[in-house]
Amino acid sequence: MGFDGGPYDDERRWTVLRLLGWDSRKAQRLAFTFLIGVGGSLLFMALNLPLPVFLGALSATIVAAVLDAPIIRPRWLGPPMRAVLGVAVGATFTPALVGQMSSMAGSLLVLVPFTLLITIGGMAFFRHVAGYDRATAFFAAVPGGLTDMVTMSADAGADQRRVTLIHATRIAFIVFTVPFFIQIANGTSIGSQLPSLVHIWEMRPVDGLVLILLALGGYLIADRLGLAGAPLVGPMLASGLVHAIGLTGAKVPFELLALAQVSLAILLGAQFRGLTLGEFGSTMIWGLLFTIFLLASTAATSLGVAALTGFDKISVLLAFAPGGQAELSLLALILGLDVAFIALHHLVRLAIIIIGAQAVFVQNADWQQHAKSRRR
Repeated sequence: MGFDGGPYDDERRWTVLRLLGWDSRKAQRLAFTFLIGVGGSLLFMALNLPLPVFLGALSATIVAAVLDAPIIRPRWLGPPMRAVLGVAVGATFTPALVGQMSSMAGSLLVLVPFTLLITIGGMAFFRHVAGYDRATAFFAAVPGGLTDMVTMSADAGADQRRVTLIHATRIAFIVFTVPFFIQIANGTSIGSQLPSLVHIWEMRPVDGLVLILLALGGYLIADRLGLAGAPLVGPMLASGLVHAIGLTGAKVPFELLALAQVSLAILLGAQFRGLTLGEFGSTMIWGLLFTIFLLASTAATSLGVAALTGFDKISVLLAFAPGGQAELSLLALILGLDVAFIALHHLVRLAIIIIGAQAVFVQNADWQQHAKSRRR
């Protein structure tokens, strides 16, 4: 009675979903969204395109979003999937890498003025060429985390929709072009096989428990400390510390990272849903032009840094590329590059941006007054 798969059982399942804040329409849209994402990944695999799991899902989701298909952006998936990636990146911090940290000082010193210069150049572009107000121009130009910049821009009275589209365009364009550039430049195919990973059925239960504790504990501590990008940064630092001192060698299974790739692609691509022709012509074009400037600046700087430090050119390119921290860390994992080197540079860039953005926001009384007038 009620357990035979009949109408009562169906109703009970939907009641549980409703208690979790979900209904049948949302569940169906989520399933449809993942069907589109996975379909895109399979298509990219069949075509032997670079980074197929992530870029295939991203491409299909963006197309569906622009066509206003009934997809959904499952925000609740963001923190756990970023935590998965954070633990995976942290697992690349081996004891041998700890002794190499001092050799990264030179490139990190270049990263600081590089970040400041592209931000100043971007702000001038959006202010004087695109015609944005000062707050919108600043937060559109800062190459920081999308969530952090969008949240801070709203508090500063900036145009949140424009800032969101500019950053989404920047991240999507960079994570598309960099893999294709690497594949063409190296003459090798960037496949979907992640190196040095185990399958989920090969994991020891104790290793799985350790990874879960690192993800959860790292996130909770980072969130309590108010660190930017806590879902990714916290688990990455916790995992990095534990792996660097040799307490564990546990790796995130391939299947879980594949799920993280599709999920992160959906979260990024679904942001373009509801894009109007006017926004494409007035906002995304500015975002594309700015991103081309960022890529040109990054390429030139990376060549100089690689020549001076002796680090691999591709690793330096990914370390300096102002794309999404999660997406570029994922690409580094798939390529089998020096993930610790790349992740450390993105952490420093993020710290510079968050501290600088908050300082500018607090010290600028005009933006505060503008924010008050917009709330009235």
